[in-house]
Amino acid sequence: MPIYEKRLQQDLNQIRQAVAEMGAGVENALKNAVQSLLSGNEALANLTILMDEPLDRRCQQVDQMCHAFIARHLPSAGHLRLISSSLRMIYELERIADYAVNICREGLDLEGPPSGILRQELESMANASRNMLHQALAAFIQENAGLARSTMELNAQLNKGLEQAIRDLVAEGDSHAGHSRDIVDLYVIFTMLERVGNRATNLCEEVVFWLTGEMPPAKVINVLFLDEENSALGLMAEAMANKGYEKACRFSSAGRTPAKAPDLRAVEFMRGIGIDISEMQPRGLSQVNLDAIDVIIALQGRVRSYIAKPPFHAAFLDWDVGALPEANEERNSANRRYEEIYRDLAGQLRELMDILAGREGV
Repeated sequence: MPIYEKRLQQDLNQIRQAVAEMGAGVENALKNAVQSLLSGNEALANLTILMDEPLDRRCQQVDQMCHAFIARHLPSAGHLRLISSSLRMIYELERIADYAVNICREGLDLEGPPSGILRQELESMANASRNMLHQALAAFIQENAGLARSTMELNAQLNKGLEQAIRDLVAEGDSHAGHSRDIVDLYVIFTMLERVGNRATNLCEEVVFWLTGEMPPAKVINVLFLDEENSALGLMAEAMANKGYEKACRFSSAGRTPAKAPDLRAVEFMRGIGIDISEMQPRGLSQVNLDAIDVIIALQGRVRSYIAKPPFHAAFLDWDVGALPEANEERNSANRRYEEIYRDLAGQLRELMDILAGREGV
């Protein structure tokens, strides 16, 4: 092997080893943070907080190694991807180390180690988050893109765990009002564990990028429109959004009490502007997986009148587009009303998509 290639490979190996060592240190910090929390070991918690300083220094060292490699070797293709991924990975690892410190600080603030159902949920989320981190690091060390991809799929478990934990924290707060400070501390801890999973997912994306060149997929935002019967307003909004913005988001609609078929006057109006909703089937809320929805929009009334407790992760909006034409309303008058609704929906859709995707994304 030529001297230059030998030196390049040595430098790459040093960087990979440094990232792996930093990952092992972060993994150990997270383990100690959880152990100190569940056992009430204040000495271990404080030691874990102090040991964050060496991890920060190691992050800076790896950053310098990566930039020195770029300056020395002017890498391309796979070598450059490794350096780029390594730089982003040490940032993710540093953030996970910060979460471990936060868990320790919040644990020290508790009156005592958690117990009961909350302890069980903490143990479950801690095991899941640590497992994701361990597998993400293993995928990097083993150069295993398949392991990275399968690890990313585990993050949904942590998201659901956080939502259940929040419900139990609220119930705990209602029954033990004197422990409100502990409830807040535990909420922060649960959130930190869920974020470890998010960061581990980012680590996996970097491994896949390094090994395959594949960029992380763009986030798909699911938008749900709600109305009473899903025979006119919801179908109009869904069809309009899919025609104009289908590349940016995924749209659907549902009604409180779904009709059997689309409203014929709405079908006629929409056909007149070049959109066919005649084959769309009204749906009820029971047919919607709310856990997969990111934005919920009520077109009649308020979202909370349809869903008492919207999903924790979802944003919800109330768009008052007014009433539909009366059943016996004259045809031209009804069309004018549908025209008003259409323009209102079009304007609010533009504003929403500017927020969700930006003008360059639609």
